[in-house]
Amino acid sequence: MTQISIVIPTFKRPDDLSRLLQSIDQDVHGRDDVMIIVADNDVNETARETVEAFRAATQHPVHYTVAPEPGVSNARNAGMAQVMSRYVLFIDDDMEVVAPYLEPLLAAQAKLGTTITFSPVMAVLPDGRDSWQPWLAPLFSRNLDGPTRLLDETHGTGGCLIDLQNMALPSPVFDPTLNEVGGEDDAFFNALLAQGARAGWCAEATALEHVPPHRATLAYMWRRHFAFGQTPAREAADRGLSGMMDIAKWMAVGSIQTLIHGTAFIAMKALGRTASIGQLGRLAQGVGKIFWWDGLSPRFYGVNAR
Repeated sequence: MTQISIVIPTFKRPDDLSRLLQSIDQDVHGRDDVMIIVADNDVNETARETVEAFRAATQHPVHYTVAPEPGVSNARNAGMAQVMSRYVLFIDDDMEVVAPYLEPLLAAQAKLGTTITFSPVMAVLPDGRDSWQPWLAPLFSRNLDGPTRLLDETHGTGGCLIDLQNMALPSPVFDPTLNEVGGEDDAFFNALLAQGARAGWCAEATALEHVPPHRATLAYMWRRHFAFGQTPAREAADRGLSGMMDIAKWMAVGSIQTLIHGTAFIAMKALGRTASIGQLGRLAQGVGKIFWWDGLSPRFYGVNAR
């Protein structure tokens, strides 16, 4: 039986998918315990040709499945439905693994006894965005300081090895109500942590995330930071009446942030300083805390995905 399933959700990125598949093939060369599962979230099956070409060139079993209904949870669930192994490695289609990748992750999992093991992810920005690196790259990167170790928190699903042994999976595994806004990975990880799962960090494995030009923009950065800013007030709102005081607190914090960072952004922008980008991100987080309700939440996935 296949022991490790590599699950790749994809949506209209055949070139990126091809690059990822080639990097995986190089990394797992010589292994006989890996199955690659591609979950195409495009009803027009734009990934099929890429997957078929890769299947003909690789020695590893490759399974192609289609999740016709748009949504990040739908794509992940379609991939998980094909998993028959103990281990699952999730990789997003805009990523690229740097060999050796899978082996260090498995070694870290064995050493730490973790259920969820994260790797570093380094953003690769498109040409012409080098000066934005300090502010834009962190939105797409995961780079924790320090050695391989246990973690008190979880991170995004891309670049994450999961040990399913002794874990009862939610049904569905990833929450479809989060198809458009994201956060489905947090809900999934919380369900595992509630069962005693442990999270860990593997410093020895690295993946790259290639940022497409349409996301390397100030407009996209604003939306991402706005969504980050909404998070604490939205979590308080989920608690109902008991969260009302926290909502008021976060809205007050957001008002102060908006005043401080809005003023700083205007001043730095007037002086032509690139550092104004950082102030714009903090301003967006402040505004997100004030305007936190669901109707204003940015939609990044599903029918809104690009």
